Amino acid sequence: MQLENRYLSFCNILEKEKIVDLEKIKTCFTLLSVANTIDSECAKRLQEFQLSESRLIILVLLKEYQELPLQDIAKLLGITKASTTTLISSLVNDRLISKRNDQNDRRIYQVSLTQAGTNLLAETLRQHSLWIEKMTTNLSEKDITTFKKVLQQIYKNVSKRE
Repeated sequence: MQLENRYLSFCNILEKEKIVDLEKIKTCFTLLSVANTIDSECAKRLQEFQLSESRLIILVLLKEYQELPLQDIAKLLGITKASTTTLISSLVNDRLISKRNDQNDRRIYQVSLTQAGTNLLAETLRQHSLWIEKMTTNLSEKDITTFKKVLQQIYKNVSKRE
């Protein structure tokens, strides 16, 4: 597997400096390269459905919760209310979701899936889930367990405050 150019340059400099274990650095950069490749391919596949990851997640949230206020969607997505408003507007324009004023507070919009949104979500989830599953096709259960443990350890290492 080829590292992305930005990581290759970084490794070239580190190799000359000889201050770190270069193989560990390359392993981390390999993980980042794979994650970037997955993210890029995911975006391409979702584009076939005229969706971004954020738009898909909104549809998924609405399927799970049935109806949500805009500010709750923003919190669940971890993005600003302004960004959420833009996403919601595009989904409303595409007739995938609907929004209405809350009965108790007219300033709050409740958002829900339309039938078109439900249909698109079902098809997208079916195809997207199969694609995601294929990423691990040739891995044994032991490989997957080991991989999860390694990722958990890397996460712990990254999360530690020094």
